[in-house]
Amino acid sequence: MKGVIIDCLRNLVSKEFGTDQWSDILVDSGLKPNETILSTIDFDDKTAISLIHSTCKVLNLSIEQAAEAFGDYWMNYYASKIYSAYMAKANSAKELLLMLDNIHLKVTKSMPNARPPKFSYDWKDDSTLVMTYISDRNLIDIFIGLVKSVGKFYNENLKITKGSNNEVIIKFL
Repeated sequence: MKGVIIDCLRNLVSKEFGTDQWSDILVDSGLKPNETILSTIDFDDKTAISLIHSTCKVLNLSIEQAAEAFGDYWMNYYASKIYSAYMAKANSAKELLLMLDNIHLKVTKSMPNARPPKFSYDWKDDSTLVMTYISDRNLIDIFIGLVKSVGKFYNENLKITKGSNNEVIIKFL
């Protein structure tokens, strides 16, 4: 997993819960309390997922609560700064969600070992999209949190339902 995801998590926890909590999360994950997290490095998936689970444990959050907090921070603080050019190309939540594969391809083009999730899209009707999350990392709950935050970012009301372990049903209201 790319360090940018872990760096965003570090920023979120440090800003909202304090740097001591982040140190506790690192230790709970088996890392050093002052471990340096660089956005440009590769993190092995096992360590990255351990950090997510430790975040939930240390902060006493469900995965859904942590995913929503991460999604909100990613969209409104982190990605909106470093990926603003991509976000500016979309005028709505629907447009951004339909561009995700393309954005991941462009952003990771020069990153060795990048394995971003992929998506397939199936329209059930004019306002209902089923997005299939394709990744061996099994981070569908994080993806759901991100989708919810995309709606908030564009000030749109979306009804989001987890359809299965890899499907998200999005109703554009």
